[in-house]
Amino acid sequence: MRHLACAAGGAAVLLALSTPRAQETEQPAGASPVDAPGEGAESTGEQESAQETAARPAPPERPRPPQQRPARAEAKAAAASPAAAGGEPLGPGLRERMRLAIGPLEVAPIALIALQAAPLVGDDALIQAGDSAEQPGFRLRRVRAGLYGDVAGLVRFAISTELAGGNEGTARVHEAWGGVTAMPALEVYAGARTVPFSRSAMTGAGDGALTERPLAVRAIAPFTQVGIQAEGHFQDRAFSYHAGVYNAFQRSDQFYTGHAESLAPLGNRFEGIAVAGRLATEPQGPLGRTIQDVARSPLRVGAGVDGFFSDGGARTLYGASADVLLHAAGLHALGEVLWTGASPKSVPTQPIAQVTSVTSLALVIEAGYMLVARKLGVSGRVEWIDPSVDVEDEGDNLVLTGGVSYHAVDDLVKAQLDYTHREELGGLSLANDTLVLQLQLSL
Repeated sequence: MRHLACAAGGAAVLLALSTPRAQETEQPAGASPVDAPGEGAESTGEQESAQETAARPAPPERPRPPQQRPARAEAKAAAASPAAAGGEPLGPGLRERMRLAIGPLEVAPIALIALQAAPLVGDDALIQAGDSAEQPGFRLRRVRAGLYGDVAGLVRFAISTELAGGNEGTARVHEAWGGVTAMPALEVYAGARTVPFSRSAMTGAGDGALTERPLAVRAIAPFTQVGIQAEGHFQDRAFSYHAGVYNAFQRSDQFYTGHAESLAPLGNRFEGIAVAGRLATEPQGPLGRTIQDVARSPLRVGAGVDGFFSDGGARTLYGASADVLLHAAGLHALGEVLWTGASPKSVPTQPIAQVTSVTSLALVIEAGYMLVARKLGVSGRVEWIDPSVDVEDEGDNLVLTGGVSYHAVDDLVKAQLDYTHREELGGLSLANDTLVLQLQLSL
């Protein structure tokens, strides 16, 4: 009986081993189901040897479906991903990635917030004379918001408002323009836009090395005016030109108060016409938007000359300037010379205090170095300003400014600490030095 049970057990084992499932070879990792023998295949009752398995020809590779090229918007979205930025979502190129594509339209935000704190202010400091503060305390220097748009590179536009404009902090339009940009050799813009005069004036307010543009530039440049402007760029800005026609410029009787940025909401009621033009070159390639060499780039040099003539109803205004800017491995050096003149009309259309022609001259020299690329920089500036070459008074100034700047989040956030000393070259000596800390957000 015991022998009969053992025989029955052995028969059961042999029967199990003889079934097709037991003879299936183990499927290698990564092999497709087509490569493995099917359950319905006829069993030979023998397992293949290693040599037979190696000698068996590999099954033909199944064709893969062709990869489709991503759409234009998807490609731009991929380029805008954090992976495209080297795994740093807030790293270099963040401004370019902050664009929204809606079909052929790309839009980007415009924002500038600058808060100044002045712990040290001289007793004679005066805003109208170009000083940053009159008393120790805080000042909301700039608050701008708007939108920039680009339609397939054919049309561009920008609209922004200044919410802290003027001494009363009243809101006003800062810029509003649109342009046809299909041909780089001839781009035409219309609206309220920066007049092509002085490199420092054409550089964004938040893109300077120090908290403020040079005092001489703020006093002489016409800045934003309403008109039509054409410009062209050749060979990656190896040569550029700008030319524009605008409403005539208006300026204050106080030299350091500068020009009025008229947006002509009621039209050109009392003034005539102004023209302006600029020629510029950047032979090694574009210098970028900032005065500082934030990225510590290779050697690049840019130079330009420009001028304007305004036949206004109250004054005839004219001016010219020349500039050069150098970037090299974190170093920046800027030089500008500015000249302007103003002649009152015999019968002015608006009341003015000026009774004789005045010629003004200024020289600006600035240099700085980025101690840490995109992070920490130091800068210094010297200005010589003569508001009237025929008169020697306390308006003749030697202005010395030095500062340190800390940059974060691809230069979107910046902290700057500047000290400015003004030395009167004639007349009374005034106590108008200032120490200013500025915190800025710029898009």
